[in-house]
Amino acid sequence: MKLLLMLKKVKVPKKSYWWNWKVATCLNVVIDGFRFDFGVGGIHGSLINSKVFSDEEYEVVDADVSSMYPNLGISNRVYPEHLGDDFCDIYEDVYNQRKSYAKGTAENAMLKLALNGVYGDSNNKFSPFYDPMYTMKITINGQLSLCLLAEKLMQIEGLQIIQVNTDGITVKLPRGKRSEYDSICEAWQKQVKLQLEFAEYSAMYIRDVNNYLAIYTNGKVKRKGAYQYDRKELGWHQNQGGLVIPMAAEYELLGKGTVEEFICQHTNKWDFLLRTKVPRSSKLVLVDEDGVEKQQQNICRYYMSHSGGTLVKIMPPLAGKEDKGDRRLGIEVGWKVLTCNQVPTTLQDINYEYYIEQANKLTLKGDLTELVELEESDAD
Repeated sequence: MKLLLMLKKVKVPKKSYWWNWKVATCLNVVIDGFRFDFGVGGIHGSLINSKVFSDEEYEVVDADVSSMYPNLGISNRVYPEHLGDDFCDIYEDVYNQRKSYAKGTAENAMLKLALNGVYGDSNNKFSPFYDPMYTMKITINGQLSLCLLAEKLMQIEGLQIIQVNTDGITVKLPRGKRSEYDSICEAWQKQVKLQLEFAEYSAMYIRDVNNYLAIYTNGKVKRKGAYQYDRKELGWHQNQGGLVIPMAAEYELLGKGTVEEFICQHTNKWDFLLRTKVPRSSKLVLVDEDGVEKQQQNICRYYMSHSGGTLVKIMPPLAGKEDKGDRRLGIEVGWKVLTCNQVPTTLQDINYEYYIEQANKLTLKGDLTELVELEESDAD
């Protein structure tokens, strides 16, 4: 028997991670057409290239665990072996301090980083928190806890799981089943000693588990991954290039107009800039129509234009293949670009077609489902 999944066309691995291949042949499972993936960082799963809406019959409900990984250690008295049981009390104090500050404040963000950083550093051999056993206890218990919640929720008739992502579950729930849903969540919170925070969405536009746009019922917008453009949401370490693309996609998805209208009328030309970077061992060149190469900065800003040249990354040969020479990898293959590292007053000759094409991908136009056939043995 074969199972059909509404997922991107990806090959399900026959083997799991190299250190675990004798234990399991596959680190994912498919239940009722939804695939749960298990990894070192947590559990993941999502509809792909899908649009989900609340209506008269269904509501879209999201449940996230409050500071899941820190609270797994705090509530279950799990701690790095060399630090002792007092670690949990100190960790809990930091968590309570964070709760005293409103979300969105610098204090809340700072304490969130402190809480999550402890867990992250537990797998860093240079950290005083280093204890791989602690890391795996937290990760595995987190995955099993969410699996338990998913199992209970899937018993609700008509419920469909939309996403499972590390510390939460989003579902499409029949409106007459909300009391049953709340009862299951309440019992789960008592059983695993974790606290859920709930939100309701009027719509979700999902490219994949890490890239989606969600509209709260109060009209606020949640942007993740490729849909992010608000500089308050993007960290300085994140790529802030091509922001006009998610702006245009959101503009159309919210029914304000078309991608084409937004991009062609957008006045802040700096939102058209894109970014690429290469390591010190490599170099970046701009090749003009005559084949002349001009070396660029290793961190380079550029934009699509009707004139200009092509960007090429030149990298050293792989070990053992030195006789084949340097590797040449094209960037934005098929499009001409102009570099913009000295910030002129205007960007000239912008090729809007590129930005329109990329934004249309985020609006999930066309066929929204790609079916992947899995042998039953692969999904077990």
